[in-house]
Amino acid sequence: MSQRVRIIALCALVALVALGGGLFLMSGGQSSPDAATQIKPLHPVKHHVRSTTVKATKKTTAVPKKKAVRVKRRTVTPAVIDGMPGSLYLELQTHDVVVVAIYAPKSSVDAMVLAEARKGASDAGAGFVALNVTNEKIAAPLTSLLTTGASAADRVLDDPAVLVFQRPRTLFVRLSGYTDRDTVAQAATNAAAAPAVAQS
Repeated sequence: MSQRVRIIALCALVALVALGGGLFLMSGGQSSPDAATQIKPLHPVKHHVRSTTVKATKKTTAVPKKKAVRVKRRTVTPAVIDGMPGSLYLELQTHDVVVVAIYAPKSSVDAMVLAEARKGASDAGAGFVALNVTNEKIAAPLTSLLTTGASAADRVLDDPAVLVFQRPRTLFVRLSGYTDRDTVAQAATNAAAAPAVAQS
């Protein structure tokens, strides 16, 4: 055998050995195909199993506190106090001048006069009372109160009308028929400036 043939044969043998070694390394040196499917972890990890028992939480249902309910007691004003309509008497205790609107229910003119009288009293800083002329409990003491009026017209109880009183119980002026807020305010202002004349 020539030198050249020996070199070729040696190269072929080395190539076969290298090929066989490569296949052996690729298979991981394991003979069975099932062994390749097993994976071993590098670092063993312990798996903690959580307990499935749930702690019973004690629910405390808050009982809502009962709020003290204040019942507003409706104070009923007596119809007559000291011989005059009760609401007028009480207003004269806190105001030097009180505007009184005399009205009949279901009358559109009377409703307008009442609204104007209320606004005029507010403008002048005077007290205000609305008196229903059809209510006998109010009409009777008011009529007796008007008997001291200066003229016969002042002593008649008709509607609509605006009366301006001074403390303690003096009728200062009577405005019959429709009266606007400015006239009422001016009358109340005049009554506040004038000295009250005591009436018996």
